[in-house]
Amino acid sequence: DSTTASCVEFDDDDIIVGNEANRLYGIDSNVLGRFKREMGTNKTYEVNGAKYSPTQLSSFILKKLYQDAENQLGEISEVVITIPANFSSEARIATMEAAKNAGIKVDHIIDEPTAAALYYAKEKNLKEGTYAVMDLGGGTFDISIINISNQETKVLTSSGVSKLGGDDFDKSLFDLAKEKYKKQTNKDLPTKYYNIVKAEKDKRTLSRKKKVNLD
Repeated sequence: DSTTASCVEFDDDDIIVGNEANRLYGIDSNVLGRFKREMGTNKTYEVNGAKYSPTQLSSFILKKLYQDAENQLGEISEVVITIPANFSSEARIATMEAAKNAGIKVDHIIDEPTAAALYYAKEKNLKEGTYAVMDLGGGTFDISIINISNQETKVLTSSGVSKLGGDDFDKSLFDLAKEKYKKQTNKDLPTKYYNIVKAEKDKRTLSRKKKVNLD
């Protein structure tokens, strides 16, 4: 897969990270996800009597990404981690701590829309001018304003909304399905039939089609 879901499954003594864990998100209480927004806070998650912080959970994700990258590219000497533009100082520190816990040496940490801006400026040979680069991710919506002049790219400013992303769209669609099911049957919608993972798949379908059957 070209992407790795930020989900962690605790299966007895095994820790499963990524898309395999994501299949059970919202169904199995041993699967945790959507914790990036809580970076730098005191929130904890409990599984089988053990408590985990967002920083610990993020370290599992970063470690898998790093290992996958090494498997494809070989030894990695430099690592850059991108974060939402509106991350607090506490969240930025927690991200660096997560990388350290994962055994990763981080050289730079930059805002996600800034990373996208730098990539497009170089790889797409953008003409001189001022550009708005928007990044709509799973949890946040960020924007950077950049200026390109004399083959130099400058980031003028970055900002973002902390709770606006694909996760919110998934939840809205899931809540809509629950509401319609309740009206039609007067019963609560069983998560084994429809859950947040299926809602995400339907959201993707609705990006290409005007409607989808919630089967």
